[in-house]
Amino acid sequence: MRGNSTRAQLACYAICLLLLTGCGGSSKAPATVKVEGTVTFDGEPLTQGSIVFDPADGKGGSSAGGIEHGKFQFESQLGQKKVLISASRDTGKKDQYDEPITESYIPANYNSQTTLTADVKAGGENKFEFALKSK
Repeated sequence: MRGNSTRAQLACYAICLLLLTGCGGSSKAPATVKVEGTVTFDGEPLTQGSIVFDPADGKGGSSAGGIEHGKFQFESQLGQKKVLISASRDTGKKDQYDEPITESYIPANYNSQTTLTADVKAGGENKFEFALKSK
């Protein structure tokens, strides 16, 4: 795997989700609200990663944002969400092109097999804290 390919794939996924959920100026567009919060990994702020809010019932659009220094903020549609968090880090190794090799290090129960949820509500604050653990 090329060093920046995982990071680039995550960024492309987040951008595509944002574009899909943010397109058009139709008055029938679903309401969105600001969501924000923190993500820690083993007690420390997650340095960098991505976060996705998928509709728990599979209806409606997904929303996504970046995580920087343990904080995130983006617009999300209302309702119960499945939360997926991903991050990669440098392994210290290089590939055949002398590019850094990265690895995804967030356990599957926080992304592909997520157990995380969030209830995004109209009115009030939509602040969420996710404390992830490596084991």
